[in-house]
Order: sequence, then C-alpha cells, then structure tokens
Amino acid sequence: MKVYRELQSQGYHVQSVILEHKGASDEEVVETAISRGKIIVTMDKDFGYLAQAYKPPGIVILRLKDPRIPNRVKAVLRALQLKEQLYGHITVVTDTRIRKRPITLNTPTASK
Repeated sequence: MKVYRELQSQGYHVQSVILEHKGASDEEVVETAISRGKIIVTMDKDFGYLAQAYKPPGIVILRLKDPRIPNRVKAVLRALQLKEQLYGHITVVTDTRIRKRPITLNTPTASK
C-alpha cells in the first residue's frame, strides 16, 4: 500500500488490489487488469505463469534482494521508464537488471 501511495503522490494513475479487491484470487486480479487495460506489478512470480494462460496487458515482477518499500518504489520507477514497452511483456526487475519477454499464449499444438 505504501508503494501505491508513493506512486500516486508522484502523479501515476495506479490502482491497488488491496484497496479495491482485497481477497481476490490471482485469476481475478488478472481478469481485472485485462478489463481495465492495466499492467500488474507484483512480487509474486506465479503471475508469470498466469500471464501465459490469460495474456494480461503486461506484468512487472519485482525480484529484489531487499524488498523494503523504498527499494520497491525505485524498482517500479525504473520499470515505468519503459512506458509502452511494458505492454505485451513480462518484465522482471531485479536490483541491477530489467529483463523482458513477450507474453505468449500457451496453445496446444495439433498432432498429425
């Protein structure tokens, strides 16, 4: 919630699952992001797997050695510099790197 407030104070239009959908399942969070066209920012790497199944607009996964609030805010701000490049990607932000890979749907291949 502190990250949400800090980003909001810096003028970012953010929404909080804790404030709006407390107790929502991960799938519900993804479905809400899809319906609103929002990027999901999380520390839960399971959302990377959900991205493959549901194809949300984008996911930023924070993988920080020290996940205290100031470090999370810095990491999110670094990711936000990518702007539109966040859409359609799973973006992993570590203390020193940002990696992106496209979100693709896992579809079964037809056998011959």
